[in-house]
Amino acid sequence: MLKLSKIKGYSMSPSYLEGDYVVSVTTKLVKLRKGDVIIFKHPTYGYLIKEICQKNENGYYVQGSYPKSTTSQSIGLVNFNMIEGKVIMKI
Repeated sequence: MLKLSKIKGYSMSPSYLEGDYVVSVTTKLVKLRKGDVIIFKHPTYGYLIKEICQKNENGYYVQGSYPKSTTSQSIGLVNFNMIEGKVIMKI
């Protein structure tokens, strides 16, 4: 399934800027790897877009590309069930 999302914030700039739209595909259709950009729902911060930087048996460590972006050091590990999809295109 495909989903269209509008970017809010600058955590992934300059690749994805506030106001950009991205298309993501459900993770049931793709295998996630290091370097993939994902959209996930965090229990405290809501929907976030980040890049996968490492995987372990419990989930993914993520980071933004903007220097002041939140990372897994502050938001914790992204569990598999939190992930909404993998970004496949920017509009």
